[in-house]
Amino acid sequence: MKRVLFRKILISYLIIAPILFVALELYLSNAIKSNYISKLRENLLIQSRLIAEQIPAAFTQDLDDFCKKYKEKTDARVTVINISGRVLGDSDELSEKMENHADRPEIREASINNSGSSIRFSKTLHKDFFYLAASLGNQGFLRLAVPLHDLEAAISDMRMRIAIASFTALLIAILLGLIQTKSITKSIEEIAKFSREVKSGNFRTRLFLKEKGEIGELAKNINDMAQELKIRLEHSQKEQHKIEKILKNMSDGLMLTDIEGRIFLCNPAVKKFFGIESNVEGKTLMETLRNTEIMDVLNKTVKKEEEISSEIAITHPYPKELHLLVTAVPFRYPPESKTIFGVVLSLHDITQLKKLEDVRKDFIANVSHEIKTPITAIKGFAETLLEGALYDRENAERFLQTIKSHSERLNSLVEDLLMLSRIEQGDIKIEKTGVNLNDVTDTVFTTLRNKADVKGIQLKKDIPADFHEIKADRNRLTQILLNLVDNGIKFTEKGEVKIVARCKLQDTSHKIHDAGKELETCNLKLATDFFEISVEDTGIGIPKHHLSRLGERFYRVDTSRSREMGGTGLGLAIVKHLVKAHGWNMRIDSIPGKGTKVQLICYS
Repeated sequence: MKRVLFRKILISYLIIAPILFVALELYLSNAIKSNYISKLRENLLIQSRLIAEQIPAAFTQDLDDFCKKYKEKTDARVTVINISGRVLGDSDELSEKMENHADRPEIREASINNSGSSIRFSKTLHKDFFYLAASLGNQGFLRLAVPLHDLEAAISDMRMRIAIASFTALLIAILLGLIQTKSITKSIEEIAKFSREVKSGNFRTRLFLKEKGEIGELAKNINDMAQELKIRLEHSQKEQHKIEKILKNMSDGLMLTDIEGRIFLCNPAVKKFFGIESNVEGKTLMETLRNTEIMDVLNKTVKKEEEISSEIAITHPYPKELHLLVTAVPFRYPPESKTIFGVVLSLHDITQLKKLEDVRKDFIANVSHEIKTPITAIKGFAETLLEGALYDRENAERFLQTIKSHSERLNSLVEDLLMLSRIEQGDIKIEKTGVNLNDVTDTVFTTLRNKADVKGIQLKKDIPADFHEIKADRNRLTQILLNLVDNGIKFTEKGEVKIVARCKLQDTSHKIHDAGKELETCNLKLATDFFEISVEDTGIGIPKHHLSRLGERFYRVDTSRSREMGGTGLGLAIVKHLVKAHGWNMRIDSIPGKGTKVQLICYS
């Protein structure tokens, strides 16, 4: 890790130290110089008073010698100036050669304040001097001058001392800063390393620092924060996993969109409904679903800001129509916001409910129609008998036979409805035992022999001699074959109705169809697990477009012909449910004019 922090601190020291040195030097230089000048002025002022007492009363004589004498005693240049500014005596130069000093700053100040001072360069001696002038009253002025080279030497020496002290302090500060910064940067590096580990998802690592104080407390807080983050992240991941599992396994479709219809979230059920395989997040509803009805529901929800529900029908990718209940609920984020953030769309598959509703309507209509016909006939013939036909022996007997026939038909209808209801409700239990198919076939043929003989139809069976007994409910299997053979006899004018049984030696996927519709795929591993029983006739056959509806209640290919033969329209529906209760499958193949084959695919 780059020692950026150390470099910053070092550079800061290197910048701050010279600034402090310069500021200290300027301050101390001025302070020392001012103090030195102040002391010097006081000393010179005292000396000037002592010398002034020795000056002759009259300035008539040459005072150069007098000035030289006191220079030796004071080590200061001594100058006597009269009131007009003429130099009367000087310790360093001949007074008569010196210019008038009335304009000197110290002289002007002394004429006002009795004393004056100034620092300036002497043109005579070519040095900086400190001048002090003291007033002698009307006689003139006494001036003492001291060169400042000692002051400059003292200040230079002081500056050198300050530089050495500052440099030494800087080195000590850098050394201490290096030691302290190294400790701090090492702790920070460990914290940074720890944070990288946490960032990468490694929450097992721990941060141990020897530092005390704020850094130690920071390390403790970071450790605690990492542990809390781990707990919250695990909790968040668990919740997210739950939500993902719920969304993935929901049978209902769920989508989250913005108010423009752009998809944020979509579960697999929606893709299944609309046959979508690609990712739809980030795309619009129209772009992915291509359904204007759903967009209308979304737009109404956004406009009214309330829950909207609507039923829609889609055909793609299903071969038949799929009905969905679409519910759109607006949501706001944050919750206290007044603006709609997006819309939650739920899609519930109500196709089966629609089918059941249609079946219920058809069932009520068909039952009403089927019951109404015999009841109307019974009522009509009964009224005819009551009106006098009862005493007409020839017609009365015929009317009573008709009433009996319709009552039997009505009774058969009720029995078939009750049977069908019991099968659907699970009241009829299938108890499989070992059943001999030959015996069951003989029982069926014996029951229907007279009916077949009347039409000249032969009843045959093709069951191999080595065909083993099968696992089935004997009574229900008998009922299945009775209905199928009876139907074959009804719709066959000449020829035969045959029961055929075969074992299937097959170990591959075998597709089974129920009335022309694919039901399931069974992987068969043992030959004895799979066999077929077929009821074949040479009758009128069934057109192909009717095959898909065979097995529905009251559905008849030829309505008038079926009723004339006494059928209730429920026989094949009962067969279908009994076959399903056995865990078997059924398919029907037919060629108009050549016959029909009802095939039962049975599993042991």
